[in-house]
Amino acid sequence: MPEGSEQVDLKDKGEAEPRELKGRMAIFAAAMAILLTLFQLYTSFAGAFPNLIQRSIHIGFVFVLAFTLYPYSGKRSPKGRLSIPDLLIMILGVVSCIHVILHYDRIMLEPGTSGTWDLILGAIATLLVLEMTRRILSWILPVIATLAMVYAYFGPYLPEAFAHRGFSLSYILETLYLSTSGLWGIVTGVSATVVAGFLIFGSILYYTGGGEVFVDLAKGIAGRSYGGPAKVSCISSALFGTISGSAVANVVVDGVFNIPLMKRLGYRSEFAAAVEATASTGGQIMPPVMGAGAFIMAELIGIAYLKIALAAAIPALLYYLGVTASVHFEARKSNLERIPKELIPSIPKVLPKSAPLFVPVIVLIYLMVQGYDPTTAVFWSIVVSVGMYFLSVRSMAQFQEKGRNMLLALGAGGKSIVLVAALCACAQIIIGMFNLSGLGIKISEMIIGLSAGIKFLALFFTMVVCLILGMGIPTTAAYVLAASVAGPALVKLGVVPIAAHLFVFYFAIISAITPPVCAAVYAAVAIAGSNWLKTGWLAVRMGLAGFIAPYLFIYRPPVLLIGSPGEIIWASIVTGLATFALAGGVIGYFGSKSRWYENLLLFVGAGLLIKPGLLTDLLGFLIVITVYLLQKKRVASIAALALEAREMRKNPSARSPKSFS
Repeated sequence: MPEGSEQVDLKDKGEAEPRELKGRMAIFAAAMAILLTLFQLYTSFAGAFPNLIQRSIHIGFVFVLAFTLYPYSGKRSPKGRLSIPDLLIMILGVVSCIHVILHYDRIMLEPGTSGTWDLILGAIATLLVLEMTRRILSWILPVIATLAMVYAYFGPYLPEAFAHRGFSLSYILETLYLSTSGLWGIVTGVSATVVAGFLIFGSILYYTGGGEVFVDLAKGIAGRSYGGPAKVSCISSALFGTISGSAVANVVVDGVFNIPLMKRLGYRSEFAAAVEATASTGGQIMPPVMGAGAFIMAELIGIAYLKIALAAAIPALLYYLGVTASVHFEARKSNLERIPKELIPSIPKVLPKSAPLFVPVIVLIYLMVQGYDPTTAVFWSIVVSVGMYFLSVRSMAQFQEKGRNMLLALGAGGKSIVLVAALCACAQIIIGMFNLSGLGIKISEMIIGLSAGIKFLALFFTMVVCLILGMGIPTTAAYVLAASVAGPALVKLGVVPIAAHLFVFYFAIISAITPPVCAAVYAAVAIAGSNWLKTGWLAVRMGLAGFIAPYLFIYRPPVLLIGSPGEIIWASIVTGLATFALAGGVIGYFGSKSRWYENLLLFVGAGLLIKPGLLTDLLGFLIVITVYLLQKKRVASIAALALEAREMRKNPSARSPKSFS
């Protein structure tokens, strides 16, 4: 197991502290987590069961783990054992899932018909999903789901703008429990197949040394450059994001190494925390995992997952380019320390350790490029990862140690599924009620109406909606909600579906660093001991590229690989320069410390580069390059004067009237 992994808890935003189970209860929870992992691996290999069966088995396991691991209340519930009420509701949850499995044929052959027990168990399953989500992720998402059900029921009594015909309680329960429009819908299905496989894959990579290798590689690559410690945070967060996709998990794993190192070398606490939070947030847009959102997006808009992952590649690189440029400019401006040589690992020594990490990822990418579905591709990548992990075994003692570590990885994989499955099932309630009542269509029409059909205004209002919906909610749930209410509005205005959904997805992610509710910032502040508000606003400034990139999806589609190779290359160069200019304007340094009008020119140049068109591109290039050359000339002049002053101090007789001009 990697160093420190026993202390590091890979949790997402707002996840409650689980029970510290002991004895038989700890063994029971571990066994159930491993069984869930094995079930997911089996269905990845042999193929999933029919939708209702696959998803109900998945949620049944999750019910057991959720009510075993998470107490009703952190203060009043027993922490080391399962309470009697928890045991009873766990059994009820399992029974409600088994009922769907046993009556699968009837549900499929007689849709819209229900008996008393169907409705009772449907109500129980719905309430338990809400309670499970409350225990794990706080009350925000369950309250939204409850309001969505209330809205579906009381439609006729609402103001005209939001009124609809309304639905009976029995019809609402039938929709939620006896169809694939409710609890067992698409989002839950993605959790029960693709996402579960990738979470297991990430857990195995981490427990076989991934976290430590990522940090060592990042140190070797960027440790001695300007702002080295902060750049290490950017690189390691990007690497870890390829298997994690959770901003808070990135902060916790990387921050415990990087934030103290930055502070020891003289970096301000707020700066160190902001760098870590911003870099870690970008991990959610880094293919292949992308916070599980890419898999759901693929199902919602009917586009192959691989196409979405490829389309997200250039924007993800632009995001990290912006953060890294901000770090570099701040380091040059403030003359920040580099990492001492003795703390930087040798790349030739790190590379052999990274093979078990990168080979499975390469296998994953190769299989998906060859046309395999993500579930199958990730299964064989897991097989390769496990095989390479045991390849170095030289003794029985070593085999036993690695075997124990692999069991821990399988158990951690199963437990990590609980969080995503809970929020997916709860989000599916909201989606079901939005679709049933037509609320998503109404909000889309309101966005179009407020924008008067002007695309930029519609994008701006959509951005605001996404940032608000993302407050206090994990990325996956925030994206699902925003896509339900705001995505259709952009599509109606003629935006390509993949661009519209990636626009929504990015702003759901950026909410992790946007005050006042900024999960990644809170996690980094807890490690750095910094002021959360100052850290939050600094993180927003450093992550400015993340606020600009979604608009590029609409106005410069080639950044999503939509267009000819020449258009894609040109768009990448232009937007890369715009990202540099934005970072320079925000930090106040480009070729040297900027004057106020130079910052203004950098923003103007960046804006011209972002706007499509050859004339604006050329003007933007001219402005940005001019600012850079002026600043470099000023630096050269100052350096020449300093050199002349040193020469005069060494040889006073060499002074001349010209020297004082």
